[in-house]
Amino acid sequence: MTWLSFCARYPGPEWKQGYGTGPRTLVQIEGVVDHSMEGPMAGAYSVLNGPRQSSWTFSIPKVREPIQHYPLKAITWHCGLPGDRRADTSLIGNLTLVGKEHEGRAGEPWTENQIFWSAKIDVALRRLCPTFGANPPTLRLNMWEHNWLSATSCPSGRNLWEEKFALINELEDDVVTEARVKEIFREELGKAMAAHAVPSRHHDLNEIADHLPRLNTTLKATVAQIASRYAGGSTVEEILSELEVVLKRR
Repeated sequence: MTWLSFCARYPGPEWKQGYGTGPRTLVQIEGVVDHSMEGPMAGAYSVLNGPRQSSWTFSIPKVREPIQHYPLKAITWHCGLPGDRRADTSLIGNLTLVGKEHEGRAGEPWTENQIFWSAKIDVALRRLCPTFGANPPTLRLNMWEHNWLSATSCPSGRNLWEEKFALINELEDDVVTEARVKEIFREELGKAMAAHAVPSRHHDLNEIADHLPRLNTTLKATVAQIASRYAGGSTVEEILSELEVVLKRR
């Protein structure tokens, strides 16, 4: 059902999701709606756990990591449904948009922590949800404020779209596929081996490359340093141990 690994979990009530039609697919997710809690996290949790017909997928506090309340495929109740055509999942609204609540009140811009995690969630969703990721981040297309969809003051002018879009672009530029990481690693190994006049050990090289998961390009320098040590005679076991340390810093 898809929970993001970098988010804490605080499941919301089971009854506060869907319209009796089952969950949506990731393909049906078209974008996000950024909301303002108009209060602290404690107040938002009271609403989430209370009788009001209101729920959302992510809470983003002023400090600390974000919290996920429902899996991405769950349809939460955060921005209403345009018209009465509730079975039409091409409509913007609860059916196709993921809701994110940001701690704070009117007049309080997002904190740097909120900008970062809000952007990181968007990047993760754009990778997981093909329709959302098919177009660049665009206001009123795949990036929404609650007041553009319903008669409400939310999010009270708090959203720092320009800053968040810049960070989304930066984070997306930093995403690199596993194949590209392996290519980078091989390139750096080749340079290091040539510099040290060390013959290539293809079997060991493949063994190391096969252990590389997705990394971002900010780790290229570290990969180059590891490659240099490998060329200097470090064993495969030592290199894999180095990689594990690097991955824990992500």
